[in-house]
Amino acid sequence: MSKKDALEALATELSGMPLTIVLADSEAIGRAREVGEGASIALLPPFHVSDDDAYLVLPEDIGGELAEMFADGDCDLLAEAMRDGLVVVGVVEKEGRGKVTLHVDACAAPERLFERMPYAHRAEIGRGADPIAALNGLDEARVTVASELIDEAGLERMIRGAASVKGEHAGVSWRAPKDRKDLAGVDPTYAWAKRLDGAVGIEAVLFSEYEELVMLLRPAMLTLADMPARPRGLHAVV
Repeated sequence: MSKKDALEALATELSGMPLTIVLADSEAIGRAREVGEGASIALLPPFHVSDDDAYLVLPEDIGGELAEMFADGDCDLLAEAMRDGLVVVGVVEKEGRGKVTLHVDACAAPERLFERMPYAHRAEIGRGADPIAALNGLDEARVTVASELIDEAGLERMIRGAASVKGEHAGVSWRAPKDRKDLAGVDPTYAWAKRLDGAVGIEAVLFSEYEELVMLLRPAMLTLADMPARPRGLHAVV
């Protein structure tokens, strides 16, 4: 398989898949990017293990501020994270006291994956369906015990931001309702979206639970009937 075909296959496989975020030294990430399959990355705490053996490895300074980048709506810094990070399919192993290593089976920078990555789900706004239920009902959105992918305010901000001059938006996509006392303290969900030709692409979604962060890359594309009008419904075509 050519490198181009391998990248396309990897991008398709990882589209919408939950990626557990782990941290590593920038130089270690760079070496793994050059070596590819067979490389090993020494991880920095906190350590987390993915059920799907799928990871987004970020430099410590970026990973520690990722939620803030989303909260601040800093799309430029998010693009930097996609350039400097590394998506890895591999296995995490403990190799001694305080030493945890990620062994790479396949990897690519998120920025490169975006060149080939399809959106995991295609959806259309309109036709009277419920966009909130449709997006929150995706299997990929069931990342944490309590949080969801999106709420009405988050969807509206996303679509209006994509319709703006800037053409993209990052920010809170879901927040625990104030009347749900049982959800007090649950972390918000963040999303980064961009305007496409007649659509909005959800480029990344960030979930957090306790100290663990999980990101979805391109979980869905929203096809809009009228932008930036307030969405009335969503018909998902999977």
